[in-house]
Amino acid sequence: MAKVLAYGEIDPDGRAVLAARGGIEIVTVQGDDPAGFSREIVDADALILRYHPFGRVDIERAEKLKVCARYGVGYDNIDMEAATEHGIPVAVVGEANSVAVAEHTFYLMLTAAKQGIRFDQAMRKEDWSFRTQIPAIELWRKTILIVGFGRIGTRVAARAAAFDMDVRVYDPLLPAETIRGAGFTPVDDLDGALADADYVTLHAPLTPVTRHMIDADALARMKPDAVLVNTARGGLVDEAALIESLGRGHLHGAGLDVFENEPAIAGNPLLEMPNTVLTPHIAGLTRECAARMSIVSAQNALDGIDGQLESELIVNPEVLSATR
Repeated sequence: MAKVLAYGEIDPDGRAVLAARGGIEIVTVQGDDPAGFSREIVDADALILRYHPFGRVDIERAEKLKVCARYGVGYDNIDMEAATEHGIPVAVVGEANSVAVAEHTFYLMLTAAKQGIRFDQAMRKEDWSFRTQIPAIELWRKTILIVGFGRIGTRVAARAAAFDMDVRVYDPLLPAETIRGAGFTPVDDLDGALADADYVTLHAPLTPVTRHMIDADALARMKPDAVLVNTARGGLVDEAALIESLGRGHLHGAGLDVFENEPAIAGNPLLEMPNTVLTPHIAGLTRECAARMSIVSAQNALDGIDGQLESELIVNPEVLSATR
């Protein structure tokens, strides 16, 4: 009997996929039990992993593991070098969360632009006069820079175009013609593009190359009153530099779903800033998206056991042709 280990709870729809297969042992370890995870991973055939770490020590213990199925699209919680060395394919959920994250990007962008949190607070305090400050700005005919043109970035671009925004895309991994062919303007100079943008939204993976791609220098290049949105990974932004920039009023605002240190704890200055819109890493956690991600990750677990993984969902496809 094959064993599927879930590190963290998964949605009932995903469990139903596993249960319908039959002949599968499903074991769940809660995220606050790393010792239990280390014990159970030893004889697991497939792992469904949420946001908990999967490091080299546990990877080396996972001698039977045929797949690590991420319950999402990010994989910076996995030691990818170790996983690849040990022939473990890492599968993601593909487009399952793309719509949810794209919608959340616009929620953060609009709320930051319109200063929605401050207006809401003013109304609850019966401060009708707050409207006379006119702090809101528009998206119409403004320039948006989308950093990363993958499954989510492409959807954000389409939604931005519907708002009559001037959509520019920075993605050094894609040919300019691919971006131009989708109807948007490619840019190859991030520094120059930052200086021209009214809105900047990040949709890149966190890698050694992209870490702190938005640092103090990048923030200084941005327009006064620009809006920064990050629904990708907190490490893309130098948070201390962002706090300084927001604190002196250089940016109009920021919408953040992700942070350098999660959970963002009391004492983080971002929590006290009136020009921020903050959410607890939930961009992809709608009810509908949770069901979709659980179904895809469960199917990835079964496909890994069967040796039938879809290569387009594998982060390290080179392991598929290797023999463990």
